[in-house]
Amino acid sequence: MNRRSFIKRSLALAAGTGLVPSLFSRTALAAGGNGKILVVMHLFGGNDAINTVIPYGQTEYAAYRPEIAIPNANILPLGAPGVTLGLHPAMQPVMNDLWNNGELAIVTSVGYPNHNRSHFYSTAVWNTADPEQTNKPGWLGPFIDGQNDPFCATSLGGELPRALRGLHVSGLAIDSISGFGLSDYGWEGKLNDELLRQIQQVRSGTAEEVRRAMEHMLRSVDKVQGAADAAYAPTTEFPNTYYGRRLADISRLIKYDFDSQVYYTVAGGYDTHSDQGGVTGTQANNLSQLSEALVAFRQEMLAQGRWGDVMVLVFSEFGRRATQNASGGTDHGKGGALFVAGGAVNGGVFGGEPQLAEEALDDGDLAVHTDFRSAYADAALHIGANPAELVGPGFDPLGLI
Repeated sequence: MNRRSFIKRSLALAAGTGLVPSLFSRTALAAGGNGKILVVMHLFGGNDAINTVIPYGQTEYAAYRPEIAIPNANILPLGAPGVTLGLHPAMQPVMNDLWNNGELAIVTSVGYPNHNRSHFYSTAVWNTADPEQTNKPGWLGPFIDGQNDPFCATSLGGELPRALRGLHVSGLAIDSISGFGLSDYGWEGKLNDELLRQIQQVRSGTAEEVRRAMEHMLRSVDKVQGAADAAYAPTTEFPNTYYGRRLADISRLIKYDFDSQVYYTVAGGYDTHSDQGGVTGTQANNLSQLSEALVAFRQEMLAQGRWGDVMVLVFSEFGRRATQNASGGTDHGKGGALFVAGGAVNGGVFGGEPQLAEEALDDGDLAVHTDFRSAYADAALHIGANPAELVGPGFDPLGLI
């Protein structure tokens, strides 16, 4: 196979997969990071912030929610200075293992200016960090472009969120590590022995750039598959839930020393227009499964000696209205709650206590007082990125880390 045929065949195989970095770059395929890890979890549907981080000291809370308010006896008081807030009782594991150890930051009344109640518009805003340009590349795109390596950011769940789409390079999307391979991209059987042999031969010029990109891709695919080996099974027992399986896979990849600095996953079930429940019910089940998985992940990261390197950011695209509706649920709102966990996190409440008095609400919703891009700025710093490049200028970090 001559030089021209090698380039042509390699590029033909690479077309459309998004796996191969910019083939003509003269820089290293991976710029290298700072060894820190960011795990982003999107609770799709609009998690009800008021029943998650509960302002139980305000009489309006129970008055607005006669059927779904959490009784004071069941609320887990945070005991944070200056606020009367508590967690939903389903979050007891998070309270015990994260909050009580100073490893959980809670950002209240979080959102963006002129908040939109559309799931898809708000998700696009959170994905791009730009309420005015929701079709642009993702907020983590500049970081991925700078690494010039799609394997530096991985989405677990089969779909690639816009957040991991760069201008030139996009991250990797896999459903699970156990089933991942080139067959996911229609390549099975097409990388014949001759092409594989050619990839091992050092070349020059453009052919060398193509060879190095292909070699890097194949090596990274092998590493994803290698993480499924029994030797990299977590020592912690993860719950057999959606959250548990995703975080178990992420734990395996971290244990295998995979190249990703960013992991992303999305879970639905938070659009609770009806039968939301209070102490029990739909939201309680969701928060319980989330909490159990987060605590298992913390335990596994401690076992691996990596908890201090990890930052877990949990958000929902918006909160819900202050008053319950006639169906025992809540409708789309604005201000929400965001969680950040990790061994190096500055635990506490950021943003103060959400105010429920009618005059303090924004058209019946929690008002937004903290722009989510300030929390993203902390996440950018954690992975060694420039916050202004990822979220734009003017968003100072909150001091979460």
